[in-house]
Amino acid sequence: MVKILSILLILIIGVQTSYAASGDYAYQAKKYFSQGRYGLAYAQYEFALTEARKEADLISEGRILISMAILATHAMEYEEAKKLLELVRIDALDEKSKENFYKAYMEFYNSQGEYKQAFEFANRNSFKKASAGFWGEAATAAAGNKRADEASSYLKQISKRDSPGQLAFYKAKVADLSGENSTKLYEEALRISVEKKQYFTSAMILLRLAEITGNKDYATRSASVFSELGLSKPFNKASEVVK
Repeated sequence: MVKILSILLILIIGVQTSYAASGDYAYQAKKYFSQGRYGLAYAQYEFALTEARKEADLISEGRILISMAILATHAMEYEEAKKLLELVRIDALDEKSKENFYKAYMEFYNSQGEYKQAFEFANRNSFKKASAGFWGEAATAAAGNKRADEASSYLKQISKRDSPGQLAFYKAKVADLSGENSTKLYEEALRISVEKKQYFTSAMILLRLAEITGNKDYATRSASVFSELGLSKPFNKASEVVK
């Protein structure tokens, strides 16, 4: 009897572990991502994706694919990012996941300077409680399309989200794309991102400051951060500015 109960207990634990596996892997991936450990984060998301497909959970699968696409975008692996986004079954997503999907797509296009495509996503999709990041990418897309009124409107939405770091970063990007002097705005955004240990954002700001000011120290610092994050293509881009 004890042996039978032990076997049943093992089976129950196994079922519970399997059921929670995709969430566990995704949770660990988020931790690695916040620590700037991109390679480990991506590997954990791959495990999470396998488990989500075993579970036939389309919402979890979509969320994981979106997260993987964002990592690929940050790594400038744009072909891979596009493939991942195209695998997402949009109709199966909940409202928050749909918002993250469109935000990821806007970031994908904005990162490549393809603001027209990003603005189409911003123009066609809106959410009542969208994140500061969603509005920020929309503002970037609008500014890149010389749509100053829309960019300003999107920035106002960020100001309602109590996200000073996001507001500072996107205000700098909008000013930059609008042809205004954005150096001080980027410096303020950098101060906040460094304070909050937002590694990738700090590296991107440092790189842009190097391009704007011609100060190679910014580029050196940017390359150093990208190197520690294990992002070879962004590292190479920053290293070119150092030369």
